[in-house]
Amino acid sequence: MIEAVKDKIIVKVLKEEQISDGGIILPENASSSAPQSLGEVQSIGPDASDETGIKKGDIIVFAKFGGQDIIINRLSLKVLMSGEVYGIFAKEVD
Repeated sequence: MIEAVKDKIIVKVLKEEQISDGGIILPENASSSAPQSLGEVQSIGPDASDETGIKKGDIIVFAKFGGQDIIINRLSLKVLMSGEVYGIFAKEVD
């Protein structure tokens, strides 16, 4: 796998399944109006970890068109700078 360097964060973009009000599953190219995306952190550079507290496995929110898309071993990933992350989803405690 690839390891992030400096203030970079590598995420696997989570696809938001689109379902219409009538229950029809919309194709991926029927773009969402949401300006943000979600991703699962795969790797985080040491500088980004120090600045943000983000850890591998966290689900983060970032700009839909932010970062740089890469493909490693047929897996689509996105490389973000730590400043492009809007927030971390809190782990729910039951």
